[in-house]
Amino acid sequence: MSSKPTFGKKVLSSINERIEPVPGPVVETTPDASEEQLVWVSFTTAVTRETYLKLKQAEYWIPGFLMKELTEAALVKELATHPEADRPLPDALLQKLLRTNKKLQ
Repeated sequence: MSSKPTFGKKVLSSINERIEPVPGPVVETTPDASEEQLVWVSFTTAVTRETYLKLKQAEYWIPGFLMKELTEAALVKELATHPEADRPLPDALLQKLLRTNKKLQ
């Protein structure tokens, strides 16, 4: 049985430091919100072998290709087709997530 690989904080920090955030669509914000720094949150998902191979090929052949930015752009584009994604969570659930999910703290 193989174990899941783990990465040290230094590896993840160095990856995050060299990646610049992709500018998103222009959204009117309050002054407080515009001063906040864009925060990247790590999460895992799965893709088919064929998609994974294409991603690796793109990383090799396209200078500056960053899977992180492609993933962000693809998710933002897809979520734009789902109006429910902009619907706020019920307050009780939101408060629980903010309390218990380290990625939202």
